[in-house]
Amino acid sequence: MPKSLYASKSGMTWSSMPHHSNNTNCSNDTIEKAGLTEITEHVSSIEDAFIYFMSEKILQKILIYSNMEYTRNINSNEKPAEITMIELKAFTGLLLLAGLLGKSKTNLKCLWRRSPLESPIFKAVMSRSRFEEIMSCLRFDDKTTREERKRTDKYAAIREIWSDFQNNLTMCYTPGAYKPDKYGLKFWLCVDVESYYVFNAFPYIGRQPDQQRQQHIGANVVLELLKPVYGSNRNVTMDNFFTSVPLAKELQKKNLTLTGTLRKNKPEIPIEFQSNKNREVGSSLFGFQDDLTFVSFVPKPNKAVLLLSSKHHDTRVDAKTGKPMIIMDYNKTKGAVDTVDQMCHKYTVKKLF
Repeated sequence: MPKSLYASKSGMTWSSMPHHSNNTNCSNDTIEKAGLTEITEHVSSIEDAFIYFMSEKILQKILIYSNMEYTRNINSNEKPAEITMIELKAFTGLLLLAGLLGKSKTNLKCLWRRSPLESPIFKAVMSRSRFEEIMSCLRFDDKTTREERKRTDKYAAIREIWSDFQNNLTMCYTPGAYKPDKYGLKFWLCVDVESYYVFNAFPYIGRQPDQQRQQHIGANVVLELLKPVYGSNRNVTMDNFFTSVPLAKELQKKNLTLTGTLRKNKPEIPIEFQSNKNREVGSSLFGFQDDLTFVSFVPKPNKAVLLLSSKHHDTRVDAKTGKPMIIMDYNKTKGAVDTVDQMCHKYTVKKLF
């Protein structure tokens, strides 16, 4: 017989009965429809779409910084003219094409060889020597001031360009539900679960110079990623690196909800919700506190899956699978970042550099 109240190590108590919540976050009816924004809804070509993200402002900065490096390093009695905007766009296009064709592991020389097995577009766009010149001089900041900026920012070499690109991401698309996660060990991503659009991202660079040890990294990352949509009534799906009761409550203040797995060592978890050999396979145990719902599901003997949600407020279970609806919704929305990760690996061109 389930208890009426469950107490955790932290002193937090959970009721076995749902509260009658007035929280408007449990409904997504008021969320703006996901898709293109007014800025991008009239895009008529692939080039136009590209420029909305890699704007002329960004390309102009890259051009200036790359030509500064070009002037310093290209030593020749017959030095070619500086890199032009047309060349920079052509260079970028060839990189994108190489990724699309899966040529990331191909020797650069092979892309320009005369062979019916290779695409003729590379040598038709520019010579290999010119491509290599541009690649060797490609820069995203003023190298002469970089060391000074690195004293306070490990990401100084690309911070300016990345910030502009990050702003463009949030301006061009209205997302639906979210999935925040780590991409490799370099970036934190916030990804739309329907379109896999990367709505926001920033690099993980560890502790900045002279910065104190960070506390609650996962929660801070989520709050930073979601700043552009505070007050928008959206739900965020996350894994146990991020999920916590304090974060759920903080997001509620921003009119956002979360659904996520929990690590079993969280102090807010009552001992009854942990795995033990006496719990029946397929059974669920629910706990409610204010506008938070906690569930412990037993998928197999001596194992419990723990989830927290500020979106769900009842004990509904899927009739077909026997799983709580919290888990069903989580499973539907958890794979967005993994898909982006797979696409990045599939279309990468990093080995060309």
